[in-house]
Formats: sequence, C-alpha cells, structure tokens
Amino acid sequence: MAHPAGVDPRATLGSTSGIARTYWPVPLVRAAVAAVAALVTTFSLDHSSTLGLLVFGVFALGAGVVGGVFGASRLGEDRASRRLFLAQAGVSGVAAITALVLSFTSPTPPAYVYLIVAWAVVAGFLELVAGVLGRERSPLARDWMVVGVITILLGIVFLAVPPDFTTNFTGAEGVSGTMTTSIMAVGLFGAYAAIVAAYLAIGAFTYKGERSRGPASDASALDERSAS
Repeated sequence: MAHPAGVDPRATLGSTSGIARTYWPVPLVRAAVAAVAALVTTFSLDHSSTLGLLVFGVFALGAGVVGGVFGASRLGEDRASRRLFLAQAGVSGVAAITALVLSFTSPTPPAYVYLIVAWAVVAGFLELVAGVLGRERSPLARDWMVVGVITILLGIVFLAVPPDFTTNFTGAEGVSGTMTTSIMAVGLFGAYAAIVAAYLAIGAFTYKGERSRGPASDASALDERSAS
C-alpha cells in the first residue's frame, strides 16, 4: 500500500499502537470496579434504593472519576479525548456525591432512577463523542463508542422503569414475592455493570497483547503491507 509523500507510516503506527500499549490498565481498572458492582448487586438479597445508590456512588467514583482521570493521563497528545474524559470524570464525580448523599438522606426509587438516567445520558454521550472524534486517529475509539452507546442505552432503559412500580407475583412451587421499582432498577444496573466489565476486560487484555508484541513486530507488519 502506498503512503502519502512526506508521511512516515512507522511514526503513525507507532503513535497509535503506543497509546494502546500504555492505555491497557485504564479499561482494566474500569472493568474491575464494574465487576465489583455487578457482583454486589447479583449476590445481595437487598435490592433497595439505598443499596442501589451506594453501589452506583462507589461505581461512579471508581470507574468514572478514577478511570476518567487515569485514562486522560495516558492519552498522550490526544487533547480532545483528554478533555472529554476529564469532563466525564467531573460528571461522574457529581453523580457519585449525589448518590452517596441520597443514600443517607432520601433513598427513594425515583431519586435512584432519575440520577442513573441523568448520569448515563451525559457520561455515555461524552464517551461516545470521544470515540466518534477519535475514530480516525486512535485504536481506542471503537471501545469508547461501544461503551458510550451501552451507557446511553442504560439511561433509555431506566426511563422506561416506572418510578413507583409495585406488584405481587407467584413463582414456581408457589413461591410468592413483590417486584418493585428498586428491585428492577438495581438489577438492571447490575446487568449493565456486568456487560461493561466483560467488554472492558477483553479490551484491556487485547491492548496488553499489543504491548507484548512490541514496536518491532508492528514495523515488520507494516513493511509487509507496504511491500504488497
């Protein structure tokens, strides 16, 4: 494949691959926090709004604030993406503080639902924009777009959750129970956290594999493509 005159393809490839190699701990940290949130919501018998707000608050602090600031620090010269992820970290920080305060003052299902909707739409949009703007220059862009879309979908799904839903049900073997807004919402957030954890973990180990290959392997691959 021919390259434009004056452009060093090795430099271009090295910059994008280098970002992936140094960035891999970021999705791993985000995946770990999301996995903890998913495990807590899955194995806890308490699916109240209080638990939901506490879990979300810790998730937003870990995956949003720490992940956002940590990620921005590893994006090199990609200033546009850095700004977007710092903005996302700020949004997550506000959401986390709000969630933790509400968990002790007003842990109601509507408060939980509307907070998740606001955070998911804004934070998801910022990550999606980072992916769209970086798709021509960053190997990380696809993962940002996917996680951004999944997060926005979380907000859309939460909009469909009735804020004051309560119904009794009878399951197999005559087991009865009550389905409420908080049970549905906490379960949905747990499912979201599990999906994001799996996706980000796969991405992290993929980027780490790029690091193991090293720049020399990239240069050899580029030479083969250039010769064809």
